[in-house]
Amino acid sequence: MLSVPPQASRSPGTGRPRTEASRGPWWRWLVFGLCFSLGYGLTQRLGRMGASSATKGEVPAFAAQESPGTRLGELQKRFRAEGRPLVVDLDRLVEERRQQSQRQEEENRKANQEQQNQDLQDAAQRQADRIRLEALNKGPEPAAPDPDPIVLPPPTPDPSSAPEPAAITPPGAAANPP
Repeated sequence: MLSVPPQASRSPGTGRPRTEASRGPWWRWLVFGLCFSLGYGLTQRLGRMGASSATKGEVPAFAAQESPGTRLGELQKRFRAEGRPLVVDLDRLVEERRQQSQRQEEENRKANQEQQNQDLQDAAQRQADRIRLEALNKGPEPAAPDPDPIVLPPPTPDPSSAPEPAAITPPGAAANPP
């Protein structure tokens, strides 16, 4: 098979190949179309304004047209709680948040102050206890009580020099006179 290279398209009449510059860029046609549609729309709008001003005798501005969707009145009926407006006052909300943050800061400040006071009282109490204990430990030492005299048992006689035992008299017998 023979392969034939593709040939560039030729312009009619001259037989020369077309270049990109000779065809013109595509965006020119886009700009032309946009300008044409804009001019056509403005012409239609001005024509309608002129026709309506001729019949009414006034020139109306571009009036807001009714948009689709739910109206504010319907939303208010559906979602409004009793005594609570649907409209939000941003300034009031900012002021309430500022006041709330100030109250919170004041409460935190008071709590910190109370904690510091409590810490100071605890430290003072510990210091007073320490001083009292040191005074007790360093105070005059009490005099030692006199020890009790040592009591010795009576001396026991020597068994070699022990006297003879006396005769034991039975109970009820009279003692012998010597």
